[in-house]
Amino acid sequence: MTRVFVDESGNLGVEGDYFVLAALVFRSAKSEAKVRRLVRREQRLDAMGGELLMPRSELKFSKMKFEQRQRILVKLRRIEGFDVFYLVAYKSKVGMLLAGKEKNLVYNYFSKLLMEKVFKRYDDDFEIVFDQRATAVKSMNSLTEYIQISAYVDFPNLTGKRVVVKQADSRTNFLLQAADVVVGAAAQAYKLGNRHYLEILGKRVKSLQEFPRRGFRGSLRMSIGKLLLIDKLRGF
Repeated sequence: MTRVFVDESGNLGVEGDYFVLAALVFRSAKSEAKVRRLVRREQRLDAMGGELLMPRSELKFSKMKFEQRQRILVKLRRIEGFDVFYLVAYKSKVGMLLAGKEKNLVYNYFSKLLMEKVFKRYDDDFEIVFDQRATAVKSMNSLTEYIQISAYVDFPNLTGKRVVVKQADSRTNFLLQAADVVVGAAAQAYKLGNRHYLEILGKRVKSLQEFPRRGFRGSLRMSIGKLLLIDKLRGF
């Protein structure tokens, strides 16, 4: 079974220009175990890598200093058996938002676009996990149905496969905490123009969608090939 953990950065309201979704796609239990150990270890370290008397309750990219962000991303990049998929929306050009559609419907649509890239790449059973505290997920039933219909109707390669969509609490789920770090890397690139963290992930990134294709402002024009080249040259 392929397991997917999805987190977000930004909101679907008026604040900020971008909304980012990231999916961590695990292809083996071994890679999941390595990422869990990494997160558990980092909860006991400060920004510079020193031991803390008490572990943090949850890793959050927004609360980390540069040293810890970089350290975690470098370690994640070195773990084989998982991939990263991104969707970045420029909100001022999203027709559904301009038309005043419900935010949970827009969230569901973006989640479907993100998962389409994943479904296209892998032939397997799927378990897809969203953070239950994400304010955008107001109707889990509709999100589940939307993604499952997309999988079963639009992807013949998934015929006979099982697709489960569920929620978990990021405070106790180490893989959702890892997804928070990964989505933060892309958010920094688009919102602040700081590509450093995204470039560290390098070969782990398999898809970087910018939505909509026409009218997207602030495009990084960062192809997967370019990320792989940067990854090779920097040698993290």
